[in-house]
Amino acid sequence: MAEAVSITAIARDPEKNKGTGTRVARKLRTRGRIPAIVYGHKQAPEPISLTHDDVWSMVKRGGHLAQLSIDGATQMVILRALQWDHLGKEIIHLDFARVRADERIKTEVGLVLHGIAPGVAEGGLLGQPIHAVTVECLATAIPTAIRIEISELHLNQSIQVRDLVLPEGVTTDADPDQVLVHVTTRAAEVEPDTEPGGEQQPEVIGRKADDKEKDKE
Repeated sequence: MAEAVSITAIARDPEKNKGTGTRVARKLRTRGRIPAIVYGHKQAPEPISLTHDDVWSMVKRGGHLAQLSIDGATQMVILRALQWDHLGKEIIHLDFARVRADERIKTEVGLVLHGIAPGVAEGGLLGQPIHAVTVECLATAIPTAIRIEISELHLNQSIQVRDLVLPEGVTTDADPDQVLVHVTTRAAEVEPDTEPGGEQQPEVIGRKADDKEKDKE
């Protein structure tokens, strides 16, 4: 279970700073700060900024929950979204939602594999098509990660959502048949996807769409 990190934020003028905007983010970054917004619980959205160090400390710890101190008032929030620059290196904006300690919420939690799958030594390839699942739990009981034990995963076997061992009080409404991890034969992994005519189709690579501004300055 992740503990709420304590972060001191600075309120921004909602008339002058209605959102991120690349210019707003750039100006704040020169001062070592990152813009963010706090919303929810039928209260007006509140533009804020946080220090670069506080943001990265929270992200590196994999935390979801924070106690934000804004102008002397503290409120519990959950991190809902991170916006990255076009290179995917710098965080340029965060979205926080207000929550209560006794409130059940839904959020994504990452899946962490533990152990060595014997199916790999049997000639298979380990694959993890799903890296996170949406869970529901108390705001104060969000798991840092969900561990999947793969030490008994043999060739042509898989682990599904139904096999997850969730902490007490944590549930998920994900499809129980959804495959999370599997060990497949190498032939199955490398077999090309071809059209009926037999010609392999080229891979289409999309551009990462993460440079859209949420608001304008």
